[in-house]
Amino acid sequence: MTENEINHHSFEGDYVPNAEMNEQEPGYPMEPTPDLNNDEESEEGFTFRWASLLWGAAIFFILSQEGGIFSSDWRFYIYLAVVVIIHELGHVIIGKSFKCHIKEFQVFFLQFISYKPKEVAEGSSWRNIKWSLGVLPLGGVTVFKSRKSNVEEETEDVDDMEIMDEVDGPNDSPYIEDKPAWQRLLISAGGVLFNLATFTILYIAAPIMSFECADFFRPLMILSLILAVLNILPIYPLDGGAIVFALYEIITGNKPSQTFTNICGWIGFIFIILFFWIFPEWLGGILESVFKMFF
Repeated sequence: MTENEINHHSFEGDYVPNAEMNEQEPGYPMEPTPDLNNDEESEEGFTFRWASLLWGAAIFFILSQEGGIFSSDWRFYIYLAVVVIIHELGHVIIGKSFKCHIKEFQVFFLQFISYKPKEVAEGSSWRNIKWSLGVLPLGGVTVFKSRKSNVEEETEDVDDMEIMDEVDGPNDSPYIEDKPAWQRLLISAGGVLFNLATFTILYIAAPIMSFECADFFRPLMILSLILAVLNILPIYPLDGGAIVFALYEIITGNKPSQTFTNICGWIGFIFIILFFWIFPEWLGGILESVFKMFF
C-alpha cells in the first residue's frame, strides 16, 4: 500500500477538531489504495483542479452549516494545517531516515493544487516529492514509493530496476514494503511521536509563557494531543492499527495476509464512522479521560 493518511476529530468546546479520516500505513496492505487524488498526472510544475475546488467548496459550505462537522472559525483550520503538517513530517522524516522514497506529501483532502519539482538524479531527494493541498480539512496523506504501484507505472519501470540493481538489501531499498517490520513500525508511529513532541514542548513551556503567547499556542497544543490520541487507537487503517500489524510481524515473523488486512481495513472504516459520525460521544469519552490527566 502506498498511502499514509491521518485522522482527527473533535472534543467539546468552541474548537471542534474535525475527523482526519483514514490513516493507511505504509506496507499494510501491499497493494496501492484507490487513488483519492486522481493522481495520474506526472507533469512537473503546478497543477490546478478547478472542479475539485468548486466541489470541495460546496461540500465544505454544506457541512459547515449548523449541525455540520466543520467549524466556522477560520483560525482553527490554520492550526489544523500546522498539526497535520507536523504529523506528516513525522512519517516522512523517519521514512527518509530509512531510505524510503516519498512520492507525495498532501495536506487536506480533495486535492485542488499541487506542485511537482523537476526531478533530480537522487530518487530520495526532497525535490522529488510532489506537494499538494486539498480543499476539505479532514487530514493529510504521505504517499510512499511502493514496489507494486511502480510495476503499474511503466514510465518508472526502468528507473526502478536501475535503483534495485544498486541496492544491497532491504535497508537500501526505496520501497516501503521491503523495510523490516521494526522500521515500518517506527514510520507508522512517526506522526504520533511528532505530535506528542509538539504537545510536550508546548505543555512544559506554557507556564513560563506570557498570557498572550500561551493563549496563541494553546489550540496547537490541544490539537496535537488529540491527533496523537486518535491515531494511536488500535484500529486499522489508523496509525495504531498499522503499529499492531508491525508488532505482530515482529513477534511471529509473519506478515498478516492480504485478505486479513483488507478485512481489518473495512472493519476499521466502520469503527471510524461509528466513532466520528454516529456515536461521537464514545470518542468524546476517550478524549475527556486523556484531557483530565493534563488539564
